[in-house]
Amino acid sequence: MTQLVVASTLFGAATAASAVDSGLLEHTGGERVLLVVNNAPAPELTPALDEIAGAEPVLRRFDRVVHLTDLLAPVHPSDWRPGIRELPTFERLLRSYWGLGDGPVELVCESLWVNPALALARVFHAAPITVYAEGLMSYGPTRDPLPLEVTQRLDGLVHLDLVPGVRPVLLSEYGVAPTVVPSERFRAVVDEITAEIPDDRDDDGRPAAVVVGQYLAALGLVTRDEEAEMHARMVRAAARAGAQVVRFKPHPSAPPGMVRPLRDAAAEAGVELEVVTDAYPVEVMLARGRHVALVGCFSTALATARTMFGVRTIAVDTETLLSRLTPFQNSNRVPATVIDAVHREDGRYGDVQRLQELVDTVAYCMQPKSLADRREAAVRVLAELPAQERDRYFLPNRLTALDMPGAPKRHPVVALGMSTAQRALRHPALGKLDERTKRLAVRQRLVRRLYG
Repeated sequence: MTQLVVASTLFGAATAASAVDSGLLEHTGGERVLLVVNNAPAPELTPALDEIAGAEPVLRRFDRVVHLTDLLAPVHPSDWRPGIRELPTFERLLRSYWGLGDGPVELVCESLWVNPALALARVFHAAPITVYAEGLMSYGPTRDPLPLEVTQRLDGLVHLDLVPGVRPVLLSEYGVAPTVVPSERFRAVVDEITAEIPDDRDDDGRPAAVVVGQYLAALGLVTRDEEAEMHARMVRAAARAGAQVVRFKPHPSAPPGMVRPLRDAAAEAGVELEVVTDAYPVEVMLARGRHVALVGCFSTALATARTMFGVRTIAVDTETLLSRLTPFQNSNRVPATVIDAVHREDGRYGDVQRLQELVDTVAYCMQPKSLADRREAAVRVLAELPAQERDRYFLPNRLTALDMPGAPKRHPVVALGMSTAQRALRHPALGKLDERTKRLAVRQRLVRRLYG
């Protein structure tokens, strides 16, 4: 059986490689093939993971490397949605193009619920599927429902131990059991990558910190000015932590941003700013040591720095972001919740069981249909939470929509005013409907307006 391992980033490929080293991706006979997907917004301007210097140690875990992006061009991999009648044709094409033969194929992929992973699962319709999750989103619920013909072939979930003791929610509704990739295995792979990369920095021994950027403005969660000020606060936090040099690494998916506010903040704090634009994961910087802190908002790097590299971490603006994430089902919500909770100064979520309950409850409120069996536990947790805690992690409208403890007593429909409903009833599209049907349609419209 040929094992086809799909990866879009060097970090993801390193995670898969550490799973291989841990014996978690065993296969009998056949090749282990790395399928590289360049999923960058502009693939033609961004090197694929196997083109990055230092990737060789990861590539050695595989018999050979094949590519998807060049084959699909000019269609972007995330836009590839083959129709049902095209699936057999694509299977023959990919088997021939990649030299997979006619034998069975096993699929190992990340982010199965979106393309191109979902498309590949549909094309290779008989392939057993293992999902590997390298980021904090593994602790959240599955973002979108998966088709039955895919869920029937799910074999397992392997993930990095980013929050020791906390069990991921991802794919749990399908009965998939998660398996931890030992942290020392991942760290060993990162060390191998680091050893391949020459360190050309002029290290004069001054204490340094890493600031990891986000791309919240591009997602519409904050304005560009707000994001610039958030990054400036991160620089100031790094300076307070004792850094004299601050290394700012923009998020790989972030558009070109303004560096001037960061330079101004660094100058005011009396620190030197270095903007790091290489293609390496942040963990390569951490593996080289000599950092007094890593500062970010809710980046996965905060978790890897904290749990795998023993670097002090500082989270900035997580509570503000939690109030901005809309709709409530936004897939960044659990990562932001986890980072906020583990960085609380009061240590409220230092207990793993309490943190697990918070994660499970947030996940249920995000996806109540797929996680319906968690409702009773979520009701209990919300009923026991102090009002201040509920307000921090749960939006009132969402609690109202789900009829959960802590929901506002006054139904928010009242706040819309009768004029809204009256205007809706006069909508031309409702003209030919009877009165009862009109009112039902208006009610549905108001619910969508309130809860998304």
